[in-house]
Amino acid sequence: MQLSLRTRFYFALLITSSIFLLIIIIADQSDFNVGRFIYLELAFNLILAIMSYEVTCLGAGSGNGEIFYGFYMATVLIRILLTLTIFILYFILMDADKQEKLVFILSYFFFYFAYTILEVKHLMSKLQDKRGSE
Repeated sequence: MQLSLRTRFYFALLITSSIFLLIIIIADQSDFNVGRFIYLELAFNLILAIMSYEVTCLGAGSGNGEIFYGFYMATVLIRILLTLTIFILYFILMDADKQEKLVFILSYFFFYFAYTILEVKHLMSKLQDKRGSE
């Protein structure tokens, strides 16, 4: 049985998020400093990946390259603006030391790039399947 591209994306997202969550829980239980907001960072980047994938799929479904690039650039802009908003709120409202700020930044960007790579990998599959069917 061949799974649809969307189903494969969500399955890969579930597996990836489960692995990240398991690693975070193990690190947290072993008294490793994972930061106060690590679970929120994971959830936020998961939601960003889903939103970005769905919006970009709308553009890919149009069959027009210019529309696809417009949708993709819009999702990149939204992701950057939301990330900047999170950073600004964190650095203005949180009273954290340098180590905690560093942990926040590194873990946030790790999740950001991991989910972005996963999303792009599955979008490329969608575009290649669309090109192959033409």
